[in-house]
Amino acid sequence: MTMPVRPATIPAPRISRLPHPSRRLCFVLAACAVAFSALLACPHPAFAQDAKPAERVYNHPQIEVQKALDSLHAYDTERLPVLDGFVNANASTLDHFENPHYQFRIDVEAQNPSQTLIVVSAKITAWFGGEDPSKSQYVVIPSNGRLESDFLDRLSIYLEKARPAPSEAPNAASAPLAASAPPAAAARGESSSSPPSAQPPDSESAASGDSPAPASPAPASSSDPAAIASEISSVRAQRAAVEEHQRKLQQQISELQSVSQNQKFLPDIAVVRSAQTPVFSGADETSQILFRADPDDEFEIIGAQTRFVHVKLEKGDGWIRISQLRAPNQVDDADESTGDFNAANEEIKPFEGEWTSLKGKPTLFVFAQPARKLPAGTLGKKQLEFAMHMFTEGYREAAHTQQLVDGVVVVFLGDKGGVAAATLPDIRRWHDGVLPEKQFLEKCSFDPPESFRDSVRH
Repeated sequence: MTMPVRPATIPAPRISRLPHPSRRLCFVLAACAVAFSALLACPHPAFAQDAKPAERVYNHPQIEVQKALDSLHAYDTERLPVLDGFVNANASTLDHFENPHYQFRIDVEAQNPSQTLIVVSAKITAWFGGEDPSKSQYVVIPSNGRLESDFLDRLSIYLEKARPAPSEAPNAASAPLAASAPPAAAARGESSSSPPSAQPPDSESAASGDSPAPASPAPASSSDPAAIASEISSVRAQRAAVEEHQRKLQQQISELQSVSQNQKFLPDIAVVRSAQTPVFSGADETSQILFRADPDDEFEIIGAQTRFVHVKLEKGDGWIRISQLRAPNQVDDADESTGDFNAANEEIKPFEGEWTSLKGKPTLFVFAQPARKLPAGTLGKKQLEFAMHMFTEGYREAAHTQQLVDGVVVVFLGDKGGVAAATLPDIRRWHDGVLPEKQFLEKCSFDPPESFRDSVRH
């Protein structure tokens, strides 16, 4: 019996499907739309395109240029007095920036043994305070190229002044070396440091002995140990002079502080006791803050009320709370809140507490402990005053450094203990007089409140 034979089944070939061109175009357009939406949502101001790095070629060896950069402190971070004229931003945008700094990025490339290419670009940073204080932070502002151009000019002047004059004769130590150097090496050294018109002496004049020294001697090489030692000695002498000047200034400051601490105050003079004491335009905490006074500032008393003292100012008058002034005829014995505590330690780390205003954000922690035995009835008041003093100091430190923090926390380690915390935007608004002190205290965190309750200001 013959079995039927089934025909072999051949599988259909698989065809890989490529994305349709229209689908790919839609995907690209969608990605662009997302990126554009993110750009529109950015809270920071839009700037013009960064200026191209400035570059210049110097007719000096690379080692000389590098030494000049180090002498000019070209890689240090410097403060910029103003932003106007140095960045690509309009005037309305610049009003929101504070504490500008800049730092150069410099690339040094040797073109040949006697020429060096310098490429420099400036990175400018400043504190941006927008309408929403929670989004305030340091941002980078594009440079318009003026800083780079000015720096290249300063480098040119420095290099030209540092170059020895062609008429200078070599010293006794370098004369034998110059006489024994091969003609080719001497020519290379002279061509890199002498004017184009100066020519090396020919072999006949050198052999005849008519001239005891070359007409245009090559200066000491930048790698000459004697030249390097001389330059190091000069830098050390300059540094010693600067340190001596600073020592004298510090001595004068100490003498002035000593005179201030030994001064007795008259009964008709109001003497400020606390840091950042507000001077109001009226006898009310809700009135305008004219400015903030520093400890030991003196004002002539015009009159007084229950809680405020009426004082005379250079232009007009003002009002200061009695609680922030020293008693009449009191000798300043440094018995103020800032002297009652010592800042034992400071560190920056994320805030791990439950306060949502700083939770998880980088925060400056200040650990304080009593410097002496304090009365229990005034301990809370002194802790609050010291905390507010450290809020101000933390704000100043953050404004003058590159450390990015969102707030300040003061931890007291004494018998009463307690933790006081404030955000940096609130501290800045209070410091600038925009936020009244009563509202500022309501925005702060005090844990537990009992540690600061006896100093609540009414």
